[in-house]
Amino acid sequence: MPSRTALYPALVDWNGHHGLPKFDAVKDEDFAPAFDAALLSHEQEIDAIAKNSDAPSFENTVTALEIAGDDLSRISSLFWNRAGANTNNVVQALEREIAPKMSRHYSKIGMNEALFKRIDALWEQRDALGLTGEEKRVLERHWKGFVRSGAKLPRERQERLAALNE
Repeated sequence: MPSRTALYPALVDWNGHHGLPKFDAVKDEDFAPAFDAALLSHEQEIDAIAKNSDAPSFENTVTALEIAGDDLSRISSLFWNRAGANTNNVVQALEREIAPKMSRHYSKIGMNEALFKRIDALWEQRDALGLTGEEKRVLERHWKGFVRSGAKLPRERQERLAALNE
């Protein structure tokens, strides 16, 4: 698959004034395929973190999570900015299509058992990891985010929560 950057540079390469997107180069019809590609790419990044055979470390788990999904973040930011500031029928239809996809995507991440095991292992040994105050806060934010997303719920309650979120 060609890189998203090659397909939709205006959505992910923010090289306009002050490092912002070149808003005039973005077309409404670019968003749907860009979201699909970015969601798939982010899912692959998450799977790689969750399936990492190395013992969990702050670097290979938390830092990796922090930098995963950069294209998705940029595309989302740009899309929701447009949806709020310059909407039209095409953008509104895309909102109805994209919102449940994003919800399913993030529910799947929040309920990823292998990924949560890595985060939980780090959380349990957080005082022995020699983390800075900032690193401890980032780890705490991720751990609480997973718990609030249902990572500790039984499978059937996770499925119910994901359906409600969608």
